[in-house]
This record gives sequence, C-alpha cells and structure tokens, in this order.
Amino acid sequence: MKITVLKSTVESALAPILKMVSCSKLPSDFHPTLTFKSDRQRITIGCTLPEQQLSVVLPDAVFDEKNTSFDVNLEMFQRMTTTVKGNRLSIEQDAAHVVLNCDERFIGQLVTMTSKNDTKFQITKDADTTVLPTNFANFLLQAFSCTGDENDRLALSGVNVSSRGIAGTDGKQLFHLPLPLQLKNGVTIPNSMVYASLKHLRWTSLAHWRTASGEWMFTIAGDEFRYTAKALDVHYPQYWLIIPKEGSSDVKITLTPQSAQELQRFLDGNKDDAFAKLTVHPDRIELLEMNDKDLKQRSGVFNAKCTSTNLPCTVLLNTVYLRQFLRMGFLSLALSSKSPSPLVSTSGVGKYLFMPCGSASKNSASAPTQAATSTLTTTTAANPKPSMSPTTATVSNTTINKPIQTPTNNQKEKPTMTQTVTTPTAIRPTATFNAPTPTVNPATAPVNPLDETLASIAAMREQLTNLEARLMEAGRKIKAALVEQRLKERQYADATRKLERIRLAV
Repeated sequence: MKITVLKSTVESALAPILKMVSCSKLPSDFHPTLTFKSDRQRITIGCTLPEQQLSVVLPDAVFDEKNTSFDVNLEMFQRMTTTVKGNRLSIEQDAAHVVLNCDERFIGQLVTMTSKNDTKFQITKDADTTVLPTNFANFLLQAFSCTGDENDRLALSGVNVSSRGIAGTDGKQLFHLPLPLQLKNGVTIPNSMVYASLKHLRWTSLAHWRTASGEWMFTIAGDEFRYTAKALDVHYPQYWLIIPKEGSSDVKITLTPQSAQELQRFLDGNKDDAFAKLTVHPDRIELLEMNDKDLKQRSGVFNAKCTSTNLPCTVLLNTVYLRQFLRMGFLSLALSSKSPSPLVSTSGVGKYLFMPCGSASKNSASAPTQAATSTLTTTTAANPKPSMSPTTATVSNTTINKPIQTPTNNQKEKPTMTQTVTTPTAIRPTATFNAPTPTVNPATAPVNPLDETLASIAAMREQLTNLEARLMEAGRKIKAALVEQRLKERQYADATRKLERIRLAV
C-alpha cells in the first residue's frame, strides 16, 4: 500500500492524537502505535489506548489499496516526520516494513506492528445515539469550565449530557444549556484535552452504551474524526432542581459591554479567592472586595441598569464566580433581595448560577449586617432526599477607622451543592467614637514612598492586563490565519490530484 499526502495534513491530524497520548496515564510497558486504515472512500490515522481511541481522517490523501490497515510506532513516526522539511509525504508499506519519503527523499524505515484494537470500542446495535447540534464542542468546553476535581467527587468532574441538555458543576457553580438531544438516558463525559483539539471540526453525533464486561463507553463522531472513551459510571446530581423559576428573583442587574470590561479588569487585579460586598443601586453597582491574606480592601463603581422595588440592597459573594460569570460572556444577573437564592444569568447562551455567601438585604445604616453562607442543594438519582447540613458565617460592621473584619475560616469555605440554605444571623454593629483629627493640606502633606510604590504596581498590573488581552487577540488571529492557510493547501492539493488524474486519463 502506498499513501501520498501533504505533510501539513498529517501534522494537523496527528496533533489531537499526540494530545490524547500525552494526557493519558499509560503503563510503563505500553507503547502507543499509529494505525493507518483505508476504506473505499478515505484513509484515517488513529491510536488506541487502554481506555480511549481516536481516529482522524486525512482528507487529501491519495492511496492505492482499499480496506487495509497497518500499525507503526507512534513516537518513531512523529520524530521522523517533524524533523524533516518538505511538503509531501509518501508512506509505502510492504510485507514487513513501512518506508517514509518526503518530496521523493528517503526519511526512514519503520517495522510494521500489531494493532491494539479492542472490541469494547465498537458501537453496539442497541447504543443510545443522538445527533449533535452545531457548536456543541464549544458548549461542552464551556460546561467543563465549571466542573470540579475528580479527587473531590468523581461525578462532579465530568459533564452530563442528557435529553435535558448539557450541564457542568463543581458543587459551587453550575452551567446548564438546554439542547434538543434525543437520548433515552444521560451520560457523564470525563474531562479530556482532546475536546479542545477537535473543536475546529464538525461534531455530528454522540452515542453511549454498556459493554458485555460492564464498562460504560461513549463515542463522539464528526465529519473527519471519531473519539471513543470510557464514560463516568456515576449518578449525576439532579441539578435542575436548584435552578430558580422565571420571575422568582426581584433584582435584575444589566451591565453594558464597557462596564463589564471595567469590572473584569478590576477583578483580574486580584487572582486570589476573595469575598466582596456587592451593593446594587438603580444606576450602578458598587463592589467592596475584602482580602484576608493582606487585610486590604479594594472598591469600584460600575455603571449598570438595575431594576427592583427594593433598592439599594447588598449581597456578599465570592469574586471567583463573578469573574467566571463575565468570562463566559454574560451581562445580566438576577438575584433575590428577600431570601438567599442563587445568582442567575438572565440572558445569553445557557444559564450560569452560583450561590451568594450572604443574603441580600436592604442597604440601611440602622439595619444590622446579615451574612450567611448559603448553599445549593441537589440530590442524586440514588439518594433523592436532600441532605440537611447547615453552615453559617457572619461579617461584623466596623467604623471607618477600623479595617473590615474578613470572613472567618468557616466563611472561607466555598458554598457547596450538598448543603441547604440557613437563615441569616443578625449581628449588632459595633461602633467607636474617636476624636476628630486635624485636616492636612494635600499639597503640603508628605508623600509616602509605600503609597507611590503601590500606585506604580497597580498601574503596571493594568498595563500587563491590557497587554495580555492584546496578545490573546493576536494569538486568535494567528490561529485563524493558520486554519485558512491549511484550507488553501488542501484545496491546492485537491486541485493537483484532479489534474494528475486527468493527465493519467489522457
């Protein structure tokens, strides 16, 4: 068998396969092989690991034999093809060897190896199958950005796909997108770097089944690839029970794109977990961030259109989830000023929600501060009754001459989806009276070198943030240009192949 294909096409198809191998925990005696397989219409390259398998189509490859396959050592093939310079690869297989050439120049020779195909990767006849909508890959990656660590809870490390749609949660935040999927039963897909490397391709179908040995498998197929792996055999939480009904939240916040960018830059100024008091006014929101590491505070005011009959009101939240809310592209947020309930996005693709760390309350000088660690409650199919494990935390009021008391260790714990909401605890504000201090003229006041240094660092951080955004934009443009260039190369190769066939026919 002889295969002729563009070198760039092989590199593009090999990239997700190498990503899958590099992110897998393989036995020390396991050596991955690269499988070349042809049928009547196309040829694919793929790799089979103990728990996953991936095959990618070589769209512009020319081959002379149908329904045949052979394997070579993946690492040796990758080394030979990446070190050589050229445009077109020639892969020729005989009884015992595979000869590689690039632009008619000899590269090397490989020994044919035994294929590692396993029957568990074959889709059964009774598999539960559905057609996937356009842009499903991006929806999947968006849901995975809200999942947790498998060491904490295995079920929450994957994304659930069912007839209800797609959902991902770590027990403290949730992303859910309803999709018209014709699945009889749901399947929980484990996290993998393969999805991101395949997102530029068209995803067409999803199937899952249980093998004769009891393993739960799934397959994602597309126009130019097929990925099969073990699914998570777990009971996924009933996340739909904690999604608030429409109209249950009386406060709605709508940010402008400009104010959302300003809020994003403000939050990016502190990468650590921090609590913040969000005060909602009719025309703006005010954010007071409290960091317990260095006992410092940051505040910011951002334009927003807020509607409610109970304004102003305040709520205590974790800035990690507010940052995630903005990163996912949402601009509108709804909450309840009457009782602790999830903060939910009200517009955009899907719903993103998280619990506050304190109940929303009327912002009044005489009213005591109310703060309670509110949590989401969900149940699994195996345990339909929610657990009752209340957790409370408080924040005390202080005067302007005292630093605001940071949340205690109980408060620092992020809210989970396995706890219930407790009633707010009222704390009497403490007050102190100090003698008035004489005013100082700013023009004659001595300059504090530490303040100057902190101001310079803040300015440098803002500049670095802007530079990082510009670099990311440049990277996206470069990737788009590479994709366009590869498309042109494939079109050129297709035209060359057609001209060659015409020449041979004449």
